[in-house]
Amino acid sequence: MSGRSCLALLLLLALPASGHATVWQRQRVDGTMEFTNAPTAGPKWRAVPESETRRTVTKEHEHAQAAARLDSMVWTRERADGVVEFTNLPPVGSRWKVLFRIGPGKASAMRGDSDLVPPRDYSLARYQRFDDHIRDQQAYFAIPQALIRAVIKTESDYDPNVVSSAGALGLMQLMPATARAMGVTNVWDPRQNIMGGARYLQTLAKRFCRTPTVGRGDAGGGAFVCSFDEKIKVLAGYHAGPGAVEKYGGLPPYETTRTYVTTVLQRYEEYRRREAALSAWVGAAPVALR
Repeated sequence: MSGRSCLALLLLLALPASGHATVWQRQRVDGTMEFTNAPTAGPKWRAVPESETRRTVTKEHEHAQAAARLDSMVWTRERADGVVEFTNLPPVGSRWKVLFRIGPGKASAMRGDSDLVPPRDYSLARYQRFDDHIRDQQAYFAIPQALIRAVIKTESDYDPNVVSSAGALGLMQLMPATARAMGVTNVWDPRQNIMGGARYLQTLAKRFCRTPTVGRGDAGGGAFVCSFDEKIKVLAGYHAGPGAVEKYGGLPPYETTRTYVTTVLQRYEEYRRREAALSAWVGAAPVALR
């Protein structure tokens, strides 16, 4: 709520509740609307019925709420070079669209909003500890390594012993039923957990991604890739369940899920740029340094 509407509302609450009282009103140069129930002499004050005053305050309050909703939007766009950008400020330029509006919604999604067993491994070595499994899942399930890293970082911060308040387990926070469906027999085993999470992402991609491959030759005939909007559906399905995505036709109105999707996408872009920069450096380095 803006200071202008807040002041007006507070002043109105102090007025008599008779419904027939006369109050005085004026608008300051900064736009603040002032009210008083005491006869006031001075410039710009005018006597108005209380009923009109209440309508004015209500309108001011609605304008403030609309402004607050605008300030709580998150915009996104995908540049021509494939980089995805986010902003919470009204953007200037083309191709921007509203990703979601921050605001009251479901207090927590399927996954809960806290951890029964939070991450406790803070060693920097944990970020390389599972590299072999992350590379192997890409060979099996074709999920980009950068995306798996973004999911693991967001879900468990690379600690395989994390347990959420909703019962999600391990590095990729698999729910027990999901783990069983993905063939995971030991959810605490990092390799099985990563493979199970990657397989689940692949399953969701097959469910939601319907963008035909273009320019990939005959080998890509009949295959599909994920557009940006479809990636959002995949990640939202991973967090809140595919049923919620289908129910709302896209990103569900759960604040926790929206925060999750945005966080994973931002980290995915960061890790993807790092991988591209490293590949370019390796390609340009002398053979003796590789």
